[in-house]
Amino acid sequence: MVAVATALTVAGGLAVGLVTLDRQPSGGPPVVDDGPNFYQLLAMVNSSVANVTGGPWSLFSVVGLAAQGDFSPNVRGYEIENQSLVVNSCQSLLAGATLWNGTIPITSGTLNSGTAPFWQLAYYSNVSQQLLIITSSSGIVHVFSPIPASSGCAYSWDTHPYNFTFWGNQIYANSSLPVNSPQVAQVMWNNVGQYWFKQNVPAVEILWLGAQVFTEIDGVPGGNWGVDYLRCGIAGLSGYQNLIDGAVYRDGEYGGILGGTVNCAILNYPPDSGTYQIASSMPNVTVVGTTQYVAIPDHLYLEEANESVADFEPWGLANWMVSMNLTNATGQPLPAGTPACMSWVSSITDCAADSSGWYVVLLSAGGLWLASYGATQTGTGWSVPVTAMVSHQQIVVVVPPSWDLTGDQLGLNSTVSYCTVTGSATL
Repeated sequence: MVAVATALTVAGGLAVGLVTLDRQPSGGPPVVDDGPNFYQLLAMVNSSVANVTGGPWSLFSVVGLAAQGDFSPNVRGYEIENQSLVVNSCQSLLAGATLWNGTIPITSGTLNSGTAPFWQLAYYSNVSQQLLIITSSSGIVHVFSPIPASSGCAYSWDTHPYNFTFWGNQIYANSSLPVNSPQVAQVMWNNVGQYWFKQNVPAVEILWLGAQVFTEIDGVPGGNWGVDYLRCGIAGLSGYQNLIDGAVYRDGEYGGILGGTVNCAILNYPPDSGTYQIASSMPNVTVVGTTQYVAIPDHLYLEEANESVADFEPWGLANWMVSMNLTNATGQPLPAGTPACMSWVSSITDCAADSSGWYVVLLSAGGLWLASYGATQTGTGWSVPVTAMVSHQQIVVVVPPSWDLTGDQLGLNSTVSYCTVTGSATL
């Protein structure tokens, strides 16, 4: 038995703890790939990067995600406290599957392979003062248009007190890249993973280089690899969860770990007591053809115990933790319909009304589709397994124009007993 004491900072729900790894002999699983490894990904995107105007581009951040369950990095949050600034800015500038938008694919590979179904690379140009984001998701590479380095999205990365150029130089130290990700993942698996995962499934393996985005993780200088095992952000998991923050040196040698527990969301009991509350603004009603849209700007905030001021930048709230219902003026429940847009659409007008009932579409602050809520084959629920809910998004109720919504009320409640979610909006 080996006890590994944590040295993680106590902040934003992060708790100091102790992780005990049961080091019984284990042969480990055979290596099964799922997606490219780091060097394969670079080979796939190098020519595309060179052809993007605004360069030259310097790679400053690498994130590979191999998740054993539906996972959204947004749920836990980022290095700065202004969660909605980062999420809303990135979602508005980058329409597509990124770290800030959508559910990460579940891996069918093994965590000792060094491959991942989802990778995200971030580049910086000192010439154009722009960032370039490239993703690889389920075998599809997407090169996004460059975005300003002065945007709110740039606050995602742990760059203080350094900068993007610093982290780029760390990755390419002495004009050479660190060892490839398969060697890194195997080293981490042999030393930690095969023991930790006996008690912590499902989880996500995070392979990373350079500046990082997650609150539990600090960038590791020297171009050394970080390998982390995290449970926060996986659908169905909240409360306190174990995590491992590990390192493998750029030459492939094992660099050790920090371990502990982290609170994935605000609980309704000590020590992190509070409630998620969603306050709505005046609804905006629009009728397009045979569909009526009632857009409700939402303002998510935390009412924390023993705090006199509400926190309007809460972290930890996932869509699967929220249920919705629509009642008429007399309080009678109205039937939920099936969303016409169960997956991404370019415009809310692509979400036609269902004559049998209402449904809801969650939009980003910039009006982009994030998820739908309504009748499904397994009951009333979300079309996207997991994504974060933050302030300044829009909740849109979709009904036929013939519906008289006067006095109708949309209610929001919690689906889990240990987290409290409240909110309502009169239509």
